[in-house]
Amino acid sequence: MDFSKIISFLEANIPTLARAYYEQVQKSDFMLTYRKLDEPKIILREEAVFKNMIEWLKTGASNDKAEQFFEKIGRERFNERFPLTEINYALYITKKVFWSFVAWKPELFPNTDFQTMVEQMTVLGNFFDLGSFYIVRSYLNELFNKIDEASKLTKEDMKKLLVKGEFDKDNLDKSEIVWRNI
Repeated sequence: MDFSKIISFLEANIPTLARAYYEQVQKSDFMLTYRKLDEPKIILREEAVFKNMIEWLKTGASNDKAEQFFEKIGRERFNERFPLTEINYALYITKKVFWSFVAWKPELFPNTDFQTMVEQMTVLGNFFDLGSFYIVRSYLNELFNKIDEASKLTKEDMKKLLVKGEFDKDNLDKSEIVWRNI
């Protein structure tokens, strides 16, 4: 499958995409830990995600490439004490930013029939889905290793790591949620 137009678009727009991501992080009530980082660090981390996406596409959208990159992120964020829900939401924001920039650019899919376009969109979506899977898997592996090492994690520690960010229905900003029929 030819992703050369998408790759060129990403290469030319990494700073713009990362800036849009940063702005979304700053507006989100679900990104409290990320918002504690300084702006250049957030932007640099997001640029790394898009650079990895480019490399992933150039090498044939291999699960191995996604696994290596996203498992490293899961381990690092665990060791930085980021809540799992927040890491997952960060990838959701990345996906949202990506599709918002690609959505109105038919020139990225020139002379593409419907079936090919669906296949390409599926492959692009796989990047984010695999990312979520590998982040969660490596994060939980780190958690289990820490439990084995210390056995000092309390129930409250586990809640902070795994559940922080859960919806408080009385304080829910519905504009941040994409509503779809399931």
